[in-house]
Amino acid sequence: MAALLCLLVLLAVSGIPGNKKNGFNRQWLNITVRKHLSYELPFAAERLFGSGAHLYLSEPSHRQVYRLDSHLRVSDTIKLHVGKPLKPPVNFFADGNHLYIHEYNSATMFFADWHAATFNALRLSEGPFLKSLQLSDSLVVIRGFEPGSFKPVFMQINTRSGDRRHSDLLSEKADAGFSTDGILCSNAGRDRLLYIPYFENGIYCMDSNLSLRYQQHTIDTVFNSGIEVASQGDGDVQKLYATAPRVKVNKRAFADDRLLFIESDLRADNEDATTFRQQPVLDAYRIEDGSYAGSLHLPLDKRKVLSYYLHNGVLYVLLKDQLLSFSLALP
Repeated sequence: MAALLCLLVLLAVSGIPGNKKNGFNRQWLNITVRKHLSYELPFAAERLFGSGAHLYLSEPSHRQVYRLDSHLRVSDTIKLHVGKPLKPPVNFFADGNHLYIHEYNSATMFFADWHAATFNALRLSEGPFLKSLQLSDSLVVIRGFEPGSFKPVFMQINTRSGDRRHSDLLSEKADAGFSTDGILCSNAGRDRLLYIPYFENGIYCMDSNLSLRYQQHTIDTVFNSGIEVASQGDGDVQKLYATAPRVKVNKRAFADDRLLFIESDLRADNEDATTFRQQPVLDAYRIEDGSYAGSLHLPLDKRKVLSYYLHNGVLYVLLKDQLLSFSLALP
């Protein structure tokens, strides 16, 4: 079972943005996006993450994490003394004086104070998981599997007491999460969890106890992508795969305490085709109820975007070769 789940965790998602009419329009936010800082990276970076005003970068080998100063320059390097090579998918979180590493295939969380000689390790589930969030020094949320099942479930884990909560949200199909794969993020206060499927126009908002607060549609018209899954293999080890290309609707997502931003992979009918092809478009939704607030383009090359981080009206964007910051006068 463990070998099978390891194969399932690496869910490939392919975006196929269309140039046809998609049956929806965008309302453009009347705000000015000002480029604030830029920094040409002297190394390859993988992901930008943060804790309040503090910014960090992970790199592809997962051997160290870089702490950034207020000018986006590297101010410190934190070696990851975990006792083994970290194998992707890997997710990083910072909280106060602690760094947390989630290694999905081993279902393990590594954690330590900055510059600790060694990291502690804690197994979060019996098998691999698909998504994760570090809510505090003792609360973790993952999207994983119950033992012996291919139905994905959300789990809240108290790493101190061992208490667990479960949610069956989007667990209807036993397809290891292929049809409902998506983005898990939170607001800045980490008391609202937001799940945005890659392949449909949905926003699911939960509180930190995994109770569903609301389900809302995004502005596009993709209600169901019709993903079909087949299996291949013999005996206990089988591989699940999508039998047809999957059209990615939502690409990335991030939030502050008021707004959720979703980078869409679909062009609106009132959107210039060249601008959509060249620049990322962000659709903003109010976290309070999921209602649409408006959209904006970012003046950068969408092909180079790796990740976003938003804090106090400043949007930080990691590209393949540089790090940028923009000031946003948000509504």
